[in-house]
Amino acid sequence: MLCCGQGFDAFTREPGVGGCTLNKRYRNGIVFLYCLLAAFVCLLVCSKSSPLYPINDWTDANAYLSSGKGMLAGRVMYRDLYEHKGPLLYALHALFCLIDPSSFLGVFVLEILSVALFLLASYHLLSLYGARRAALLALPFIGALMASSFSFQMGDSAEELCMPLLAWSLYSLLRWRREQAPACMGRGWLLLNGFMMGCVLWVKFTMLGFYVPWGIMLLAYHARQGQWHRALSSVGWIATGVFFATVPWLIYFGANGAIADWLKTYLYDNVFLYQDEPTLSLIARGKAMLRAGLDWITGNPLYTVPMLLGLLWLPFGKAAISKALTLEGRKDLTASAKWEIGLIWATFASTALGVFIGGKSYVYYGLILAAYLAFGALPLCLIMLRFARAKWMNGIISLCFAILAAGALSLAVTPNKGDLLKPREQTMQYRFAAIINQTRDATLLNYGFMDAGFYTACGIAPSVKYFHQTNVNLQEMYDEQARYVAEGLTDYVITRGRQPEAIDRHYILVATEDAPPDFWYRQVYLYQNKALP
Repeated sequence: MLCCGQGFDAFTREPGVGGCTLNKRYRNGIVFLYCLLAAFVCLLVCSKSSPLYPINDWTDANAYLSSGKGMLAGRVMYRDLYEHKGPLLYALHALFCLIDPSSFLGVFVLEILSVALFLLASYHLLSLYGARRAALLALPFIGALMASSFSFQMGDSAEELCMPLLAWSLYSLLRWRREQAPACMGRGWLLLNGFMMGCVLWVKFTMLGFYVPWGIMLLAYHARQGQWHRALSSVGWIATGVFFATVPWLIYFGANGAIADWLKTYLYDNVFLYQDEPTLSLIARGKAMLRAGLDWITGNPLYTVPMLLGLLWLPFGKAAISKALTLEGRKDLTASAKWEIGLIWATFASTALGVFIGGKSYVYYGLILAAYLAFGALPLCLIMLRFARAKWMNGIISLCFAILAAGALSLAVTPNKGDLLKPREQTMQYRFAAIINQTRDATLLNYGFMDAGFYTACGIAPSVKYFHQTNVNLQEMYDEQARYVAEGLTDYVITRGRQPEAIDRHYILVATEDAPPDFWYRQVYLYQNKALP
């Protein structure tokens, strides 16, 4: 129950403050429910996984979902299905696919949970820097600016799913340095951070750059204090967490004789085959990295500009932050400001380096850096605290208005709204599915291009290893897809652009559909196996 008619203001206080005592876990639970609601509203109009869209036609999202369905059908990743992201990503899609195998509804639930956890971490980061009483009001707008950005794409990127992991790791180390050091970080937090590091490792390892300065600064602090035993103990607990995140895959791939397939695909192919461009010199790579970073900033100004300004403001805002913390009766920044700001900037720079080091950037690469969006909101939150009453900012009406305003902002800005409420029957995926589903237990090949949602629309799990063509420059993939067509291994084949040379041997063209205007090809073609009745 809310105390004294004060609305959500009661939930932003520490126990015993202002005459309203609430259990900390209960308070955090209410805040998490609020984060879930904010995430739901923003994603409902921004993510194409939402029920308001006919289908999420982003190739990456469909590759993850099709791979997950393949795992549920008993196929082993990398050995029986070729995709080059980490196994945890596909396992999550397999799990949430159980909600509804024929749509992205399960993925939508996964996205809501992920973004809600990110918003909850953002709430705790804002609270750590004295803005707790204004944080709830800011959270829906943090979600809206992230989800409506160009780098969000159509939803369900690996970056989106890893944002909460980085945000929580950042919060835990900052809080430890401020409130617990020189004591060792709690074993539970060390174990959890190691586990989260392991999860990032087995989703997309290029985002591990975050944990390099994170670990260095933790260990360096203990070493400088002469606490070598605490440094070694921290390493041990973190390593144990990484091990716990890795054990399921050692068991899964070991039991299926696929450890070599797993490591070769995920590590070797991504490092050496993913880029099909000539090797760049050090200077040329540096220029390419800067260009990729600049493209990310200019392509997503609604969140990159305030976030970068907030990060730049931190060294100058120490007095304002300390004053806000003092008013709340909490420990200020006096003793740890340089260390905390150094950690924030070091992890941000290292994450950006890992993301852009290849010199080639897809538009969604930089989304992981939105994990720092709380610092973009921090100056505004502190300004609100000076001129507005906390009771007003955390009242039910104010918070409901914030969520509605964030939803309106999301709708106005998202680049995906052109397909909002579009009937499924008007999409190329479901038009082909109407034909394919006339064949019982049909099999399908997405030839020569990435999975654009045809497996999802048809409710079909991949039956061949190279079920679509990825961005990895792998000759075996090209040869095998040609063989599938030449031997007529699947009931249907979908192609675009140049057709396979042997397509007429076993297949007949039965339908052609126009691709959406923003796709990189104009038409898709559906071929049916001549052996079908």
